[in-house]
Amino acid sequence: MSHSNIAHKYPFNKSRPSRFRPVLAIFSFLFLCVGCVSTQQLQTELLPVEHILNDDFFPNFHLYEIEKPAQIFALSDDAKSFVRNSILGARTGDDKAQSLIQHIFDRSDLDLIYETSANTNATDTFNSASANCLSLSIMTYAMAKEAGFSSQFQIVDIPEFWTRREGYTLLNSHVNVKIGAKAEIGKLRLYDIDFEVDFDPQTRSKKFSSKGTSIQTVIAMFYNNKGADALLQGNNNLAYAYFREAILSSQEYSGTWVNLGFLYRKQGQYDLALKSYKQAIAIDEDYNTAWENLAFLYDRTGNLKAAADIRTRLESKRMNNPFYHQMLAEIDEDEGSFDSSVSHYEKAIRLDRNQHQFYFGLATVYFKKGEFDQSKHYLKLAQRKAGTRKVASVYVNKLNALSTYIERSEH
Repeated sequence: MSHSNIAHKYPFNKSRPSRFRPVLAIFSFLFLCVGCVSTQQLQTELLPVEHILNDDFFPNFHLYEIEKPAQIFALSDDAKSFVRNSILGARTGDDKAQSLIQHIFDRSDLDLIYETSANTNATDTFNSASANCLSLSIMTYAMAKEAGFSSQFQIVDIPEFWTRREGYTLLNSHVNVKIGAKAEIGKLRLYDIDFEVDFDPQTRSKKFSSKGTSIQTVIAMFYNNKGADALLQGNNNLAYAYFREAILSSQEYSGTWVNLGFLYRKQGQYDLALKSYKQAIAIDEDYNTAWENLAFLYDRTGNLKAAADIRTRLESKRMNNPFYHQMLAEIDEDEGSFDSSVSHYEKAIRLDRNQHQFYFGLATVYFKKGEFDQSKHYLKLAQRKAGTRKVASVYVNKLNALSTYIERSEH
């Protein structure tokens, strides 16, 4: 049996990013100083929105109905009932907040599977079997408000981390929610208690720094994610409609400008793509993804020296990011450079020994090399590092499939 056929039973195959490609910025998350191509040579002030948005290139964008902010945060009657039942019997405000959070996490009440592509509003997230960090945070925020608690969205400062969807590379960012019970009449509070609700166990254990962000920015993130979904599906008019709405919601959310630039470049509108990337860099000069997309655009327009300078600086900044080595390992594996792929995965593990996907990557490469004992060894390590029972069960199934494959091969 060939490896391509076994992939159906033992799905080691994964799509890979090329080493330098334009990147979409989404939510589900290095500082940069560029030499010859500095922000001073590009743009230091924000351009008026009307100088970059151009509806004429997307004549059908207005045919699509975009969710209103109220629809994003609206809760169904069932969801409201869930909130009431969650805090029933709790005495103090803090106890009620804790009880609600516990019920949200309790899989007997909300059996949710984390999925980066699940960009849903609060009600759909409650009714769905899957959600990403942004949609879960939106639902939690709405539930906390329904219960009468104060809530604050936070952007978590995590290392660059990439995923692949439908042939595109996506940079994942991360957001969570801080919930606090309001002071109760007639009761003295010596200090306020806040509860940070984060649905990524790795983020919780690492204790990354976070900063509060506005609800308008979160709305922009939601529209941005929906626009990225539309772009991946090839619907450029819908993608533009969402990116446009995201920018009108929050002009200073740089991720949308990068994705709008990506869309313009895809349409061959290089001048507008350049303005979009410059806008993102003017907002955040340390935004690597904007620089990376700018380098790709420079390649397209013949400015090869500027593109090479950007990439040299990006690579030097990313060398201590384990997820960067994971990406390089995947590229090497795709190109058949298995020994180099193993080296990059080993480097990633030296930098962070707690990421199950690194061990799975090694298991994948060793499987392709025909070293099944090594493959099984790293699958077992991936299982141990899984973090959740659901993820661990996936690796158990892969181990069983691998054992079956080995037995058949030996006969």
